[in-house]
Amino acid sequence: MPDQTDHRNGNGSDDVLKALDELEAVLRDNAESEQLLSKRIAEVRLARENGREWKAILGDEDEPGTVQLVSTILRRQSEASGYLRRSLVVALRAEGQSIPSIAHLFGVTHQRVSNLLRRVAQGSHVTNGDGV
Repeated sequence: MPDQTDHRNGNGSDDVLKALDELEAVLRDNAESEQLLSKRIAEVRLARENGREWKAILGDEDEPGTVQLVSTILRRQSEASGYLRRSLVVALRAEGQSIPSIAHLFGVTHQRVSNLLRRVAQGSHVTNGDGV
């Protein structure tokens, strides 16, 4: 049975809202990093087309390098989206949603949702590979 709490107060105490704020900040940061990455990709491609070796190309890059940028973008996205998924699963359960219904909303199996809830309950806030 869904809870009868009024969730329209907008006070920002909801963990899902915090997770959305974090994801939004990550998207802004990643947009800047992606612009730099796009520039780096063009530079790397040109250097390679001009016959340079990969070690020389990557070794001559300013920090953060192409590979570092890719890793940073993916890490940020993974951490923020994991926080959002964990927060949503907990919030949906608190509202009375069943594990199968949450799994359907997320497009995953109910086992993945159960596993995530178990890890959240144990205090294990996995940022990568949380399965949801």
